[in-house]
Amino acid sequence: MAFLRGNGGLDGQASGVNPQSQPLTSLPTGVASELYRTKLELAHTNRTLALLTVIDGLVLRSNNSTSDLAAGISGALLRDSDYSFCAIFVGDALAQSPFLLRGISFSPLADLTSEQLESFKPLKLAVTKRWFGAPELTESIDTASTDQGVFEQTFAGAGAVLDLIKKAKTNTLHLIKLIARKRLVGVLAVGIKEPIAGINPAELEHLSRVGEAVGLALDNALLAEQYQQVLQKLKQSNEKLQELDEAKDDFISMASHQLRTPLTSIKGYLSMLSDGDAGPLNETQKKFIEQSFISSQRMVYLISDLLNVSRLKTGKFIIEPVETYLPDVVEQEVAQLVETAKSRQVELTFVKPQDFPKLILDETKIRQVVMNFIDNAIHYSKNGGHIRAELKVVGGSVQYTVTDDGIGVSKADQPHLFTKFYRGENARKARPDGTGLGLYMGKKAIVASGGALLFKSEEGKGSVFGFSFPLQTPQPASLSS
Repeated sequence: MAFLRGNGGLDGQASGVNPQSQPLTSLPTGVASELYRTKLELAHTNRTLALLTVIDGLVLRSNNSTSDLAAGISGALLRDSDYSFCAIFVGDALAQSPFLLRGISFSPLADLTSEQLESFKPLKLAVTKRWFGAPELTESIDTASTDQGVFEQTFAGAGAVLDLIKKAKTNTLHLIKLIARKRLVGVLAVGIKEPIAGINPAELEHLSRVGEAVGLALDNALLAEQYQQVLQKLKQSNEKLQELDEAKDDFISMASHQLRTPLTSIKGYLSMLSDGDAGPLNETQKKFIEQSFISSQRMVYLISDLLNVSRLKTGKFIIEPVETYLPDVVEQEVAQLVETAKSRQVELTFVKPQDFPKLILDETKIRQVVMNFIDNAIHYSKNGGHIRAELKVVGGSVQYTVTDDGIGVSKADQPHLFTKFYRGENARKARPDGTGLGLYMGKKAIVASGGALLFKSEEGKGSVFGFSFPLQTPQPASLSS
């Protein structure tokens, strides 16, 4: 502990009496003694409150800088009493060791050169591990005397600094643990000019109360620094993810463009073979070629989805409306997928309406949506399942729906179903090769064309996917997001 003599700071200002100017043995007796003690207690209380007010002001002005806050607090403490110096050691924002010097102030009486002051900057406090454990927090505050040689054990690498401390007219080093949230956040070191000669309980209580406030203030500053460091790391990670996302989009765009040309050629030659341009085919050969053509068409649709994703990123996703007769579009797509349905033992039906209005739509993109809804229904239906594609006029709009009795979509997956690359858990098990792009691009195309998405599902009982367009279809526009 430390015995402090003299006080040229807030104490004298508050009470008009220096509470440490005379030894306790010379105090008056009786009523006068009691009044004097009461006045001393009031003076110490006022001094503590005044210093706490100063610390609060520093916290508000520190802008969450731990170094600035520590320097301001050490200066305020030095002005509060006749300490030879005050230093605050603070742990790293993300690790409690080592404790580095963040703020120090010297008495004006200290005859120190700028070079000597610079030698304090690398000073580290060697705090023993017992200071970190919560059960040890009630341990008494340490006091080290330079005369007893304890100083070298308390500070790491302090050999060259010892003479500097003595030159600052310091005989006793008083250490106060700064605690916040039941952990050590720093240490306050107070240099005292007097040797250890006694204990002043009021002064120790003052330092203890100030230490509590300093600990909380430093903890808040450390948390702010930690938040800024984590925020900076997140920002850097986000920038890297954005770079990777851009690189991925560039690759998808390039690969899709390069794949589309050879696939177009493959589809053309398969169509010629199927039509007998290279000679007659038996039933088995024709079936193989038709299946190859269907698979090629699926690849074309997939590449189209990838290209559209890339176009959405660059703002080049454009709707090109033409007069479209939806019954013909649906009939053609059903015809291409009926064999796929049979191979999976699923019944696919479509009753083409005889009298149906024409709409102004982007036929290519809507055709892809029509195909995608049927294709998904086929792959997510069980053997013996039923799929019904339907077109009808309801009120002032036309509706296209695909109804199945397949695996359905869980309630947990439904809010995310139409987001990019998202696939439900049961869908991933039923069809591991899916991309999660079909529904995402389908929704984009429908909304950009002025329509609305139709969806209803119950897990284990089936789903309904579709869209509706008003009979007076508004002129669609490009979509950039």
